[in-house]
Amino acid sequence: MAGDASLFVLLFGVPSLLLAVVFAAVAVKAPRGGAVLCGLLLASVAPLLFGIERATYMKGAGIWFTLSVAIATIGLLIALVGLIRKRRKPETTAGES
Repeated sequence: MAGDASLFVLLFGVPSLLLAVVFAAVAVKAPRGGAVLCGLLLASVAPLLFGIERATYMKGAGIWFTLSVAIATIGLLIALVGLIRKRRKPETTAGES
């Protein structure tokens, strides 16, 4: 079973964490797109996180999924702040005096 656990971590745990970091970085520059990506990642990883206790081969990936969910949640918060700041920013028009 130990081989199955490490394979599961390599195939699902590590990529979910890397995607969470990339999507949170996208949320800094493009809040709307980053929010969508982080939300989709949360929707796909959260069911796996809740099923970890049932399958023994998933126990090694628990920390990876937990970190992934935490980073994706932070990405959603960053996107929310970015959307609010963009909405409050006054519009400037060029050429008008």
